[in-house]
Amino acid sequence: MTSNESPRSDRGSATVEAVLLAPTLMVLLLFVIHLGRWSSAEARLRTAADHAARAASLVHPSRMSSVARNAALDNLVAAGLTCERFAVSAAILHQSDPRVVEVALECDVARAGLEALAVTPRRLSASSSEVVDRWRTDS
Repeated sequence: MTSNESPRSDRGSATVEAVLLAPTLMVLLLFVIHLGRWSSAEARLRTAADHAARAASLVHPSRMSSVARNAALDNLVAAGLTCERFAVSAAILHQSDPRVVEVALECDVARAGLEALAVTPRRLSASSSEVVDRWRTDS
């Protein structure tokens, strides 16, 4: 080596690597948070469907749909799940003894806080069935 040449230095290479990896790590972190929120929303919706089916099984068939809707909404509000669009259907599956009511829920989950991922609203659905209580008070 002559006096004009300097030894090659690796100074700054860690900074360059960090600058290149930081956006990738941030997107990965946002994706993991996104998946966690969706799985949590699915679990909350299943729980709301269970509560709605139970509530519908306790009332007269003419009131099942409205009672199921109210029970599902109350449960979702308590769980903190916000739907941009929400639909509930309740139907008696078996007219024979024992009768079974099935409640189906659909929810377009609000995407608040996930704008950075540019995801579209995801439609989640859940259903639950329950044997109609033959000893209910409003036969």
